[in-house]
Amino acid sequence: MDIKLLKKLRAVTGAGMLECKGALEQFNDDYDKALNHLKSSIKKEDSNQRVASKGMCQIEIKDNEAILFEVNAETDFVTKNKHFLNLVNVIGMHLINSEVTNAKTALKEEINGQSIEELITHTSGIISENAQLRRFYRVKKDDHQGFGSYTHMQGKLVTLVVLDKDEKDLANMLAMQVAAMSAEYLSLEFIDTDTMNYEKFMYEKTHGNFNENAFMTELKSKTLLSQPWMKDQSILVKDFLDQHQIKIIDFFKFELGQGIDNKLNCRLDIPCDGSKITVTPIY
Repeated sequence: MDIKLLKKLRAVTGAGMLECKGALEQFNDDYDKALNHLKSSIKKEDSNQRVASKGMCQIEIKDNEAILFEVNAETDFVTKNKHFLNLVNVIGMHLINSEVTNAKTALKEEINGQSIEELITHTSGIISENAQLRRFYRVKKDDHQGFGSYTHMQGKLVTLVVLDKDEKDLANMLAMQVAAMSAEYLSLEFIDTDTMNYEKFMYEKTHGNFNENAFMTELKSKTLLSQPWMKDQSILVKDFLDQHQIKIIDFFKFELGQGIDNKLNCRLDIPCDGSKITVTPIY
C-alpha cells in the first residue's frame, strides 16, 4: 500500500486510518476511486439534526466588495475543528470572488467540481455535526468610499462599516464601536414605521408600560450616531464624525445564532427563515 496516498486520503476526507486503508485496498491504490468512495460514504446521520446555532460568522473584503456570512454547527467546540475552519475559509475565499448575493445561490456554487452544499454535507459527516450556511450578504462600495471591519471572539460577532471616504483606521474603529455598543440602527430618521412600532411593542412588553421619554432614551442607545463615542464618552459618534468631516453610509452586523430563536435578523426587517414579518401598528 502507498503510504503517501493513505496520508493524502486522510487529510482530504478526514476519515479514519482504517477507513482510508480499506478504501485503498478495495480499489487497488486507485486514489480517485477511493476518494469518491469515502466521500459517498460520509453523510449526515438522520438522527444528527439538533439545532445548529453555534459556529461562526465571517467577513471577507476584496477591493470594492465585502461579504458577510454565517456557517452554523451544533457545538462551540466546532470553532476549534480544523475541518470546520477550513470549510469556512474555503467558502469565504470562493464567494468573495463570485457574483453570489444570497445563501440559496451560494450553495449551488462549485469548488473543484463539488457544490458548496455538498462540501458542507461532507464536512458535517467528518465533524459529526449538522452544519449549515445560514445567511450570506454582499456589500458593494464606490472607489472613493471605505470599508472598516471588526471580528469579535473568533466570529461570534462581525461588523462592517461603509464610510464616504477611504479612511480605513477610522472605519475599523467605527466597526468596533458598532460591536462594543450593540448599535442596531444608524440614526433615528432611518427607522421605518413598522420597525419603530416593533421597538415600542418590545419596550412595553419588557417594561410593563410605555413611557415616551424613557423609550426614546433607550432607542437612542441603540442608534449609532446618538451613542457616546467609545474613545471619548464626552462626545457622540455624530460629533466624532463631524470633527473628521466624514459620514457613515451604512453599517452591517452579523451575530452568531441571531434570529434562530426570534426569527429576526440584525436589521429587524428581514426574517432569517425567509418568511414575512407583519407588524400591526399599535401606536
